[in-house]
Amino acid sequence: MATFKPSHRGVERTLARSAALALGAFASGRIDAQRFGALLVDQRPLAPEAVDTLVKCVEALDELLAYGDALFVRRVPRGGLLRDEVDARLAEIGRAFAAARVFQSVRRGAPTPSGHLAMLRHFPFALWSRAERRLAPPLVIRLGGADLRAEHLVEYLDGAVCIALVVDDLVSPAPLVRLITPSVLVVQTSKATALDALNRATGPAVAALLPEGCAELLHDPNAGARLDDRLTITRASAETKCEALGWRSARQAREELAQLDALAELCRAARDVSLLVVPPLGGGNGNGEGSVDAVASWLLTQAGFDGGVG
Repeated sequence: MATFKPSHRGVERTLARSAALALGAFASGRIDAQRFGALLVDQRPLAPEAVDTLVKCVEALDELLAYGDALFVRRVPRGGLLRDEVDARLAEIGRAFAAARVFQSVRRGAPTPSGHLAMLRHFPFALWSRAERRLAPPLVIRLGGADLRAEHLVEYLDGAVCIALVVDDLVSPAPLVRLITPSVLVVQTSKATALDALNRATGPAVAALLPEGCAELLHDPNAGARLDDRLTITRASAETKCEALGWRSARQAREELAQLDALAELCRAARDVSLLVVPPLGGGNGNGEGSVDAVASWLLTQAGFDGGVG
C-alpha cells in the first residue's frame, strides 16, 4: 500500500521506464515501451481523491503500529465492563482490515463508499467478514475477579478469536463454565503453563489464569467428538465457597459451580460405561420368537424381575 501511491504518480514515465528495462536493448527503437507497458500492467493515474484515500489508509496503519503491544494487551479498569474493552480493542484492530478493503477499492478503480472511510477510524467486530475473523490476533486482558463476566465474551468467540484473561484477585470458582460449547477451546487454570493449550486452538479460544483455589478445566474441541473426550475438570476443593462478588451474586456463582459438577458427572458416567453382553441364545422355533423371548427374559431378570417372561 505504501508503494502503490507513489508508483501511480507520473505513471506514464514509470511505465515507459519499466517496460524499456524489461524489453532490453533489442527493443530500442523498435517497440513503443510506453504502449507496451500499458498493455501488460493495469496501472492508471490516480485521481486526487483516490490519493487522499490512500493517505488515510496509510495513516490508519501507522497509528496501529504506533500502539505496539498495547494494541493487544489491555486492562479493564476496576468496575469496568469486559465487553466494552474487548469491543474497543477489536474495533481498533479492525481498522487494519478496513484499510485493506479501502485499498482494494482504490486499486480496482471503484469509488470508495463513505462508510468505508468511517471504518478507517472504527471497524467493529460485528462487521468483520468470516476471513477477517479467521485472521484475528490474540488479546490479553488483565482484570479483577469481580469484573470477570464471561457472558460478555460470547459474541466475540468466532473465527480464530483468542482471548486470554489474567485475573488479579478473588474470583468466582467457575467463571468460564458458561462458555463451554463444542467448537470453543476453554481453559480455566491457576498454572501459566496450562495456557499452552491456546497454541493448539484451531477455532475460537478463551483462557483465564486464576488465583489458586478455583476449579480447573480444559475443554479442547480437537480432543474428540464426545463431551467426555473434550472436557477435563479438576476441582481444587469439594468445599468451595460461593459468595457475592461484583456483578455476580452468590446464587449465580453456585449455579456455575453446579453446572460444572453436572458436566463432570456426565463425563465420569460416560467414561465408566461398560458394555452389556447379551448371553448366547438357544432354542427357538426357527422364526425368531424364541430368541425374542430369551432376550426379554434376560432383560427382565437383569432388572430384578425373577419371573422372566410369562
